[in-house]
Amino acid sequence: MIRYLGCCVALFLLAAPGRAQDEPERLLSPTTQLFIRWDGVTAHQEAYQGSAWGSVMSGPTGDAVRTLIARGPKLLGAQLLADPLLDGKPPEELRAVHTDLRLAEKLIGLVADKGVIVAAEVTEPRPTLSGLGKAVGGLIGGSGPSMEAFLPDARLHIVVPDVGEKSESLFAGIRLLLRQANQPVDPLPATLGRKGFTLSYKDGGPPVHVAWWVEARHFVFYVGTAPVETALKSVQANAAKGGVTGHPLFQRCLKTGTFESVARGYVDTGAVVNLAKRLAGPFVPGLATKVDAIGIGNLTAVVFTSGFQGKESKALYEFDLPGERKGVARLLGRQPLTLADLPPLPPDVSRFSALRVDFTAAYDAGLTTLDSLISESFGVEDQGKTPAEISRLRKEYLERELTKAAGINIREDLLPYLGDKIVLYQTPTEGLSVLGSVVCVSVKDPVKVRNATDRLTRALETVVGGPMKVRKKVLRGVEVREIYTREFGVVTPTYAVVGDWLVIAGHPQPVQGIILRDKKELDRWQPDDATAARLAQMPSDAIGLQYCHPKSVAHNLCCIGPLFLSTISRFARQGNESEFNPIDVGLIPNGHELGKHLFPNLTYTRDDGKTVRIEVNESFSIPLEFIGLEPFAFSLLTGLAG
Repeated sequence: MIRYLGCCVALFLLAAPGRAQDEPERLLSPTTQLFIRWDGVTAHQEAYQGSAWGSVMSGPTGDAVRTLIARGPKLLGAQLLADPLLDGKPPEELRAVHTDLRLAEKLIGLVADKGVIVAAEVTEPRPTLSGLGKAVGGLIGGSGPSMEAFLPDARLHIVVPDVGEKSESLFAGIRLLLRQANQPVDPLPATLGRKGFTLSYKDGGPPVHVAWWVEARHFVFYVGTAPVETALKSVQANAAKGGVTGHPLFQRCLKTGTFESVARGYVDTGAVVNLAKRLAGPFVPGLATKVDAIGIGNLTAVVFTSGFQGKESKALYEFDLPGERKGVARLLGRQPLTLADLPPLPPDVSRFSALRVDFTAAYDAGLTTLDSLISESFGVEDQGKTPAEISRLRKEYLERELTKAAGINIREDLLPYLGDKIVLYQTPTEGLSVLGSVVCVSVKDPVKVRNATDRLTRALETVVGGPMKVRKKVLRGVEVREIYTREFGVVTPTYAVVGDWLVIAGHPQPVQGIILRDKKELDRWQPDDATAARLAQMPSDAIGLQYCHPKSVAHNLCCIGPLFLSTISRFARQGNESEFNPIDVGLIPNGHELGKHLFPNLTYTRDDGKTVRIEVNESFSIPLEFIGLEPFAFSLLTGLAG
């Protein structure tokens, strides 16, 4: 997300020379568990401008983005200044708000220039002499220790590096937010020798302390369970020790990737998982066994870096999974994947994801996860003497119940006859995004897979509970099953075994399409020359490939955007008809202008047995874009309009 923020404001600033500074990472704990840093735009302005983002931001779309950024503080000012005037607030308070607004207008530019660091750590409760004395005194007096004595020490720090005197924009922005919330604040105690402010929340629960101040020219925002004085002294102590700069994962994230890095970070998942086992283990019997069985215990670290290489935005995510893998960590297959391993995709496919998968391991992981989520007793637990044996008995019980409900033994009647590939794809011609998603699973024995799926369909009628009809059709010699029931709403689940693939879709049309392409009656997807050249660089050991063309997403969102803003504007005018000031719908860019800068996003998955690596090469993306967010946006629009 930090990289996306940087790209949105990439050309908002003019180039400015850097200045030597103390490393802000020195303020962080040497045992920091979560670390993320975005360097800002200025330090990598040439890389931003040379990327696809630079092309987008230098045209009309960039003009619209900069206009929206500039209008943000003004819209906030209307709410903070106009409304208080009607309430009769004193002029001196309004002048203070006006001053803060002028300072806050520079906040986005300041963060884009300097970047931002986010760091977090959770540790076991740290007893102090004072706390121990209070606990002993309480026990002698007949009362137990306070709840705070058992709380983990959780601390989150957000640092804006090297802001110096410009920090006033950050202080002003926080003051404006707190005025909106009517939240009083106090200055830091003079004994701490820092300019800053603090506040605390309790509301009947554990206290949460908040503070913000300037430390060695760096702006620091802190939220945590430790008192502010303790947190500030820890920051000073960290600086003396070198902070997080000596952490092995920090050193590693600096070296990961061969492109120009603009953001990087890590999660020390091994430390987090072990902490969870120690803290929650006494209260959740068998927690450590369940965590390891699910496969989370295998994950020791996540390290990432992202940046640019020419027109491409790049990212590399590494998931360390050493030792014997269990649960979900066993899902990935090991055989390389090539374009020849894909099913016959439609020529206008907008996104697809292909992956080598061990389906038996996936089935076992599902049973383990289900066992962990269900806390009730199955009546077989007394036969087990150890947590591992109890877990095995519970999973065997779940599998027996699943066999009864499904009408087949999935482990014996289906899984041995499946291949090791799964492909999900979407095309705008055969269905609306999510509703048009198609799942293809490779098969080794088409006849046995067809028989098993037909038996599963018959069992589905009992599960659905309402009237259900299965229509059997034949298209070009391929048997197709269409499932009709009121319980599925507008979806008509359809499946068929086409060649070496089990194909499942939400409607018949995508299944019809893949049959006709398999029979060579319709064209198949072929990458264009530029994409083919990029795919030629696909790692030879890749076990997964994801393709997504953001142009289709951009076109759809640009179509929905004006309708969405017009609807919001209509609601905003209700109750205030005397002033007509509609939202500027013209700020939504033209879809073709935005789309002309975009090219397909390619992501590769690799696994060497110790580390899973995900390599991203893209022009533009939004979070969860592979799912296809357009139907959700359209549904929200329809709901608002109604």
